Amino acid sequence: MMTASYFQAANKLKQEGKLEEAIASYRQAIDQNPNFYLSHHNLGETLAKLGRWEEAVTACDRAIQLNPNSVWSYYNLGEALAKLCRWEDAIASYRRAIELSPDFYKFYSSLGAALCKQGRRPEAAAFYCQAAELLVKQQRWNEADNCYSQAMGLNPSVKDDYRNLAETLTQQRELEIAIATTRKAINLAPENAELHCKLGKILTQQNRRIEAIKSYKKAIALNFDLEEAHINLVNLLIEQAEIDEAQQKQNKPSLEQEALFNLGNLLIQQGKLEEAIEIYHRAIALKPNWTEANLKLVEAHMKKSWNFYDIGKLHESLSSTESANDIYNSQLEKHPLGNLGIRFITPEYFTNWPWLGAIGHLAINIDIYIKMGILGWRPQYQTILLAPPEQVINPCLLNYWRRYVHIITDPSLIDRLLPLAKTMRCLEYTLYHIKLASGQMVDLGYAFSTVQKQWQTQSKPPLLALSPSDDERGWNCLQDLGVPKNAWFVCLHVREDGFRAEGLITHRSADINTYSAAIESIVARGGWVIRMGDPTMKPLPPMKQAIDYARTEAKSDWMDVFLCTSCRFFLGSASGLACLPLVFGVPSAITNTWPISGRPASNQDLFIPKLAWSQFENRYLTFEEALAPRFFFNLNSKLLYSWGIQVVDNSPEEINDLVLEMLDRLEGKFQYTEEDEVLQQQFNSLPTPYGMSAFNSRMGRSFLQKYYNLGLTQTGS
Repeated sequence: MMTASYFQAANKLKQEGKLEEAIASYRQAIDQNPNFYLSHHNLGETLAKLGRWEEAVTACDRAIQLNPNSVWSYYNLGEALAKLCRWEDAIASYRRAIELSPDFYKFYSSLGAALCKQGRRPEAAAFYCQAAELLVKQQRWNEADNCYSQAMGLNPSVKDDYRNLAETLTQQRELEIAIATTRKAINLAPENAELHCKLGKILTQQNRRIEAIKSYKKAIALNFDLEEAHINLVNLLIEQAEIDEAQQKQNKPSLEQEALFNLGNLLIQQGKLEEAIEIYHRAIALKPNWTEANLKLVEAHMKKSWNFYDIGKLHESLSSTESANDIYNSQLEKHPLGNLGIRFITPEYFTNWPWLGAIGHLAINIDIYIKMGILGWRPQYQTILLAPPEQVINPCLLNYWRRYVHIITDPSLIDRLLPLAKTMRCLEYTLYHIKLASGQMVDLGYAFSTVQKQWQTQSKPPLLALSPSDDERGWNCLQDLGVPKNAWFVCLHVREDGFRAEGLITHRSADINTYSAAIESIVARGGWVIRMGDPTMKPLPPMKQAIDYARTEAKSDWMDVFLCTSCRFFLGSASGLACLPLVFGVPSAITNTWPISGRPASNQDLFIPKLAWSQFENRYLTFEEALAPRFFFNLNSKLLYSWGIQVVDNSPEEINDLVLEMLDRLEGKFQYTEEDEVLQQQFNSLPTPYGMSAFNSRMGRSFLQKYYNLGLTQTGS
């Protein structure tokens, strides 16, 4: 109590400017308690105010001995040592202060001054730069300017000084000086792409667009991966495209051309796509370079492709997409951005396919695109994904893709880009059908399996990994739900009809109650089951160590990602959520798969399909028949029923057998017989509409043995 009284009195005296009396009180506090470091620290500060540097050094030293992490004691010690011209000791103290607190600019500038006194000019300049960078973050422009000036005076060849000074001057709207400063930096470092990009930004602010475009092109030529240069160049060229479009409107098409164009538009609205295609060709024959007519022709082909796809005409759908792509490519050659390697991924404009609103497509569409680029199956592009926030089903998953793709979610920027479809459409990379490296156009599911098979053949790791922060908060949430920290769990998702509420894909749904035996098997091995989905789903029956997460308040976008990427394996049906574990490298056991081409894509995965019963022939379709083009990627229940086909759900026993096989595989207890491998090879050798199978996952052993008579030959064991 007495020590506190002396210390508080000393602080008050110091504030009042009664420094000698404060010193006396601090000494009394120290006599009472010599181990209270703040008494020594404050004594050192007070002695420094009186210029008593030797005594200040002693006081600061003692404070540091008592508290080695006292940042300001090190700084004050450095200041006192500098006054005594003990530069080496002062430098050591400043460095220690920076180690303890790297975000305070004064430590860097003081260290720079001390190094300068020793003639270590390049080192001093570097620390002045660091001080200035911290000041820029605080928007303390004048102080930052002073630090940059100090740095430039010490070492004019340090290019970052000029770049950062230009940033400071730009913030202060001293644009002409900023341009001159940046050009001076470029003279010193002509190969620095960031400096050229910076110059482009300043020139843009002065509305000197032609000069800015040249600067951005130079930056891209020096460093193609400089994303900012690409984006800013795109914005400038978009503005230029708007100007060009306005000029083109002055050169109006003839009355005959305009009449044909308007007739084509009317035919598209009426769904008369073949007639529309013929009319657009006539219009283009009169005006070959008419971009707007060419892109309306693309729209007609894409709508035609979608219609074929919807009625099970796979090859015709692919052919229409290829026709659209050929026109895209012809327009790309004429586009001002065509030779810059820029591509846009957008919500599919011509097919009206809102894939951002389906979590499976948000996972696999981007996964395919990125992996194809890494594998060399498509040219490398600077890719810009336009993602209106209201269309994105899982923002957390979308953010995980930012390390590979530049994602724009700002509504105002998207609003500015999307209306330019007439001039930007040929830069769009479609994710509706995919062209493989061989040049073959295939549906999305087959492309996913083909790309993934090659990816795993080359032993490449998954593109995504859960962040430590999402892992930590996910386990905290699981513990709140009653799952112990060190427990393992399986995610369960069984597709139902409620989420889409459209009635077109009911044949892909299943009954959660048929999974009870599988849940019991997982729990018997010591695991937990987390039921995924949405609140519209049928409640999960109460079971031991099973949590109906889909109907809890804990459900969120980030928790969905955590669960699907942290489970021991994913147990699911033919749903989009089943794609999420794969892109993070988690194995899956997929049940009730229809069509068979919807089987999972990883060599870690198991699956069992629904069987197709022909009511007309009173028999099951063989596996080969079920892989025919009209069934290969059939997603239309009404069409399936019109063909007299009824798909049969997996039984509880079949589902449980698959789960037991997966559990044994993960525990290293499962071995396949020669007969198993022969049957698996026969199944994988069945032809597809594209030739030989590209699939990589295994059909469950028990299921394959049970139904081998559907076109396979069982061998002797």
